Amino acid sequence: MEKYKIALYLRLSKEDGGGAAGDESGSIAAQRMLLRRFVRETFRDYALAEFCDDGYTGTNMERPGLQELLRQVRAAKIDCVVVKDFSRFARDYLALGAYLGQIFPFLGVRFISVNDRYDSGAGEAGIDGLDVDFKGLLYDLYSKDLSQKVKTALAARRKQGKYVGACCPFGYRRSPGDRHKLEPDPKEAAVVRRIFLLAGEGKTSAQIARLLNEEKVKTPMQARRERGQAGREPKGGRFLWNPSYICQMLRNRFAGDALKKVQRLYDAGISMNGQIVLCKGINDGVELEYSIRELMKYLPCLESVSVVPVGLTKYR
Repeated sequence: MEKYKIALYLRLSKEDGGGAAGDESGSIAAQRMLLRRFVRETFRDYALAEFCDDGYTGTNMERPGLQELLRQVRAAKIDCVVVKDFSRFARDYLALGAYLGQIFPFLGVRFISVNDRYDSGAGEAGIDGLDVDFKGLLYDLYSKDLSQKVKTALAARRKQGKYVGACCPFGYRRSPGDRHKLEPDPKEAAVVRRIFLLAGEGKTSAQIARLLNEEKVKTPMQARRERGQAGREPKGGRFLWNPSYICQMLRNRFAGDALKKVQRLYDAGISMNGQIVLCKGINDGVELEYSIRELMKYLPCLESVSVVPVGLTKYR
């Protein structure tokens, strides 16, 4: 007789502390212990499979672990799905209701939510449909409220001038004394300055990429891997510079991030002098006009602005 096929589904969002690279979160381990104990005490003669999404939000059904679980459900390889509670499977109450009320019953799959005391195969012994809908709605509203609070907190930190990105831009590193502050990385910054110098000499992004690849200069992705911020493997044995990335770097407006620092000095009433490093074909023309127009807003604290061609500055 074929064994009863049971699938355990585990999930933890980043907001709850999941998703650390190479490190399984404690809640995932706790969910696993709870579900395995429940299965041991409830079933006999079964085959167990596990699907996990550590660091994924429950409001989005496009999760790798969940999609693989649903693929096996559609292939009739799963007889029963067991989760800790409804929110682990989905925080979208419409999606949750569709799977519990229509999709899983149509496919003949039993669904069990341990903490919610819900078992679709228990008939009258389980909680009624109204309770399921109500709990699903609560999970959905909680998720939206939590998401808004996280966005508000991040926006407040940005207004304070704090860096809240997951990864540092190429050329920068986190300050040892403050993880929300960036400082130039000497080796990477030298590469960025050289790229602008080569562009100022008239070289195209494709020519710059070819030169850097020939010299085997460390790429941004390689730098992220060395910092433990990426696990992507290089194709062909090594990472290569991409002309499109270099073009994106060169077309990043000088005034964009720099004006944030200028604003803080202006708010404090501190006198300052500005300098725009000009790269022909990169930040001249419309870009230069934009930079000067934005800087003029900070008069009289901004006492002067000089425009210097690349290669004639201390940033060489």
